[in-house]
Amino acid sequence: MGVGAIYLLVVGILLVISSIRDMNKTKQALKVTYKMSIMIFPVFFFIFVLMGLFQAFVSREVIAKWFGYGNGPLTVFLGELVGCVALIEPPVVFPFAGFLLEKGANYGAILGFVMTAILIGIVTMPLEFKLFGVKFSIVRNVLVLIFFFIMGLLFRVVL
Repeated sequence: MGVGAIYLLVVGILLVISSIRDMNKTKQALKVTYKMSIMIFPVFFFIFVLMGLFQAFVSREVIAKWFGYGNGPLTVFLGELVGCVALIEPPVVFPFAGFLLEKGANYGAILGFVMTAILIGIVTMPLEFKLFGVKFSIVRNVLVLIFFFIMGLLFRVVL
């Protein structure tokens, strides 16, 4: 039995328990789930198309050259740079990171990509400046870059 089947089984059991306890809340939860699915599906579809295009047009050698073990610490920085400008939702970061890993990227570059894609957003930076202030936002983003650069280097060595 695969992981997906186990998830479906657990969700089915929880759905039955929920509907026994309170059918109205269960219906409300299903409506919220439907709305969230409609919002997220286009993003997932876009990323899967992007991964297909990458697979068709970007060779394993290119990804291994830029994000593989041969370039030393530069690969972690490049992973962070790509993550900073990536316009993808956090749930979609992991499938894309797995794709890069399969294509030859090293764990340090993957860590840099994943963490900066989730924690740093160039596009959302003006909003962050407005909400938290320029000084806080810049310090936070610089510390994130430095911390995960160091972590990426450690991942390269350990894994």
